[in-house]
Amino acid sequence: MAKLSHADVDDLLRRVVLPFHNIERTLRLPSGDRRWENDAEHSWSLAFLACSLAPQIDKNLDVGKICQFAVVHDIVEIHAGDTSPLKKSQHKLSKEEREEKAAAQIKSEFAHFPWIYETIEAYERKDTDEARFVYATDKYIATAYDYIDEAKLFKEEKTTLAKYNELFTEHRKKAHAHEQIGKYYDEVRALLDAHPEYFYTSGDK
Repeated sequence: MAKLSHADVDDLLRRVVLPFHNIERTLRLPSGDRRWENDAEHSWSLAFLACSLAPQIDKNLDVGKICQFAVVHDIVEIHAGDTSPLKKSQHKLSKEEREEKAAAQIKSEFAHFPWIYETIEAYERKDTDEARFVYATDKYIATAYDYIDEAKLFKEEKTTLAKYNELFTEHRKKAHAHEQIGKYYDEVRALLDAHPEYFYTSGDK
């Protein structure tokens, strides 16, 4: 077992924990002043929701693993940044490559904290029910927020309901990485489809 000092912990806090709070996601929190959500808030929200749902959906799911996967699932974004599903940009196309490089950097720089990279790698393999459950719930919570916020972001971005459904086709497939979460996701998408007025229309200024 490695012998750690406060300097090691201080370095982890300064270069991983605190920067994680400064990574803004391309999603506004649907409450108050609707400020941009950051990665630390998102990861806690995902962990809380996933751990709450898991025992009700499948008692064989390991809630401890689910919590760990949710906590680290976006850690690579401290180097790779968040990627918006709204735009088919070069940034979006390079997402996998950027995140692989970021994961390798974290593994190299924080080899003395093996739990971090081992958990990232286990999550990215998606070869366990827990990893797939977190992966699907990550898509579901974002879409649930879209509905709670009455899709205000998409009206602001001049995104029609038809365009939203086009842009989020792959998003829906990812939500079906877990069958039950996929059903919840489809329920929310149906609610959004029932409210085209939430989205941008040609009559909006």
